[in-house]
Amino acid sequence: MKYLSILSIAIFLFASCTEEQKVQSTAANLTPAKQEVTLDPQVFNQKLDQGISISEARKLKAGDEVLISGKIIGAHSVFVENRASFIIGDHNILTSCDLHEGDNCQAPWDVCCEESKDIAANTLSIQLVDDSGMILKTGLKGKNGLKELSLVTIKGSVSPQSSEAAMIINATAIQLD
Repeated sequence: MKYLSILSIAIFLFASCTEEQKVQSTAANLTPAKQEVTLDPQVFNQKLDQGISISEARKLKAGDEVLISGKIIGAHSVFVENRASFIIGDHNILTSCDLHEGDNCQAPWDVCCEESKDIAANTLSIQLVDDSGMILKTGLKGKNGLKELSLVTIKGSVSPQSSEAAMIINATAIQLD
């Protein structure tokens, strides 16, 4: 009888552990795993020639290939958090706040002193997309040295979502100049 009681307790404990493990396993399966987006190293490892200006690029249409040069400037926030997107502007036409003597703007890469029509005509968005055309869910700030006020050359094509008011380039290569 004593052995039967010990055996019953051991079976109960074993069964309890098994049920607990099942609950933990099920909970782990329901928790969405944070997927780390790995950028193709080729995006940052290509040698690019000098690109055309942003105002020239704005004459292109969706699907056109482009090689464009600019500076990461244009707004208070030029990088989109947790998305592979940023803004570039034509630094030969737009003057960022860091170049205005005595300017106390909190974002030196902002071009808030420029006319809005000039900002619209001389800035555009750069993004990295997946095979289905969806923007990658990872931030680009700091990737391969990308930061505000960096001079860059971008190889890519005009996005189908691009419009006259908001031009978007789907990048395939990004080079720090």
